[in-house]
Amino acid sequence: MVDTGLSHAILNGLVTGSFIALGAIGLSLVYIIADVPNFAHGELLMLGAYFALLVNLPGTMPVMTYVSGGDQGVVLLGAVILFGLTAVGTLGVIYLLGGWQSFKGAWWPIDVHPWVAVVVHVCVALLLGAYVATGVPSMLPAFVLSAVLLATIAPLFDKYVFRRFREADASLAVMLIAAMGLAFFLRYTAHAAYGGSVRRYEYPRVRSIFGQEINVAAAKYFDFYVSDGGVTFRVTDTAEVMGDPIVASLEYGWPAFVVLVGITAFASYAAYRWRRSGLGEHESAQTIGPKLVGSLTGVLVLLVLAALLARPGGSPDEFFYATRIRTSVMRLSVIALAGALMIALHALLKETKLGTAMRAASDNLDLAKATGIDTGRVMMTTWIIAGAYAAVAGVTVGMLFHNIVPSMGFFLLLPMFAAVILGGLASVYGAIVGAYTVGIAMEVGIWTFGFSGVHRTSMAFLVLLLVLLVKPEGIIGR
Repeated sequence: MVDTGLSHAILNGLVTGSFIALGAIGLSLVYIIADVPNFAHGELLMLGAYFALLVNLPGTMPVMTYVSGGDQGVVLLGAVILFGLTAVGTLGVIYLLGGWQSFKGAWWPIDVHPWVAVVVHVCVALLLGAYVATGVPSMLPAFVLSAVLLATIAPLFDKYVFRRFREADASLAVMLIAAMGLAFFLRYTAHAAYGGSVRRYEYPRVRSIFGQEINVAAAKYFDFYVSDGGVTFRVTDTAEVMGDPIVASLEYGWPAFVVLVGITAFASYAAYRWRRSGLGEHESAQTIGPKLVGSLTGVLVLLVLAALLARPGGSPDEFFYATRIRTSVMRLSVIALAGALMIALHALLKETKLGTAMRAASDNLDLAKATGIDTGRVMMTTWIIAGAYAAVAGVTVGMLFHNIVPSMGFFLLLPMFAAVILGGLASVYGAIVGAYTVGIAMEVGIWTFGFSGVHRTSMAFLVLLLVLLVKPEGIIGR
């Protein structure tokens, strides 16, 4: 029997840190650019989780009950409503980016004919609407609808609430009180609309992946053995399966393992040096920098060599080190989804005119406005990103913990704020680093001290306190 250990706690921390990071990104952007300590951000995650139910369980939602065909189906009118919500919401997001000029491609990173941009925008809205309307009750269309709706709604909070306080030169304390008031309004409105009972998504646990039926929610054991003969890696499925529960068992002798590690390290370092030599003094301005090139190269080489050098093997009878990671395909997909969205945000900030304007506004909003940057458009974009990322985070939490209630936003807000403060209030990248630090601290802390899960948040704030005592500006700072 192999016991789970530190590696298992770290992986759980990466999963926890992933959905905290998706929420912390929006929280950090709104604070840096809009100067709003948005205590209502947790409620955005809560709304995102509930909006997904419009697709996954439409028969249980207000109004949709009358146009549904059972809990997980819709009649034609219900499909039309979902189509309209998605299509109109998509067009609304584009309009909020800069009015009618946005429909003509003003926000695109390249110059195109205005009518080409209009046609592309309309086609995208229609395709997304059709995808959601015909995708009931799948979860991917639910993600899309939730992100579109919240990306449309979140900027309205700034336009009709926070902007009025900003124009009146309200203090930070007043903005904080306004945000808390909005949070209470959203929470208890959701409670009145949906009730206080616990809701959860319903979706098939067994999916076909590369032609193989896999239970994405069931735990998989990833065992790692180190013995005299070499290194063994084994994957076991805990779901009820026909035949052998061993999914894979790969063995690497010590010579093969040394070759695997050595070539991977050499390729990663060589790619890093190659990329760095071509950038010179402009390294920090590049979207794909040396560290990212080196990391991606190392991962690619590792996967290829691991497949080529592996040989079938079983569990060794004797070993001097062993560890086990217990996770699922769904939990691993959360890490992948968060990583993809972070890369998309990084590309937006580095490679587009809109991203350049956002970075300028985050440094000095007044100076950016004086140099001709449309700061109103930057504000809208900031809230759109915050809303969309919060929606994805909320749906992700609902899938992982099967616990969707109106009060869930407040409990998610605490670790998100801890992540933003820990990483550094003036850096969205710091918020990401802080989120993973908080997530790993929560899981490793309760594993180290043997605490129950209710102490996760306490461990996060303990790490926050210790870091700020040493480095008050946060891990990254500015």
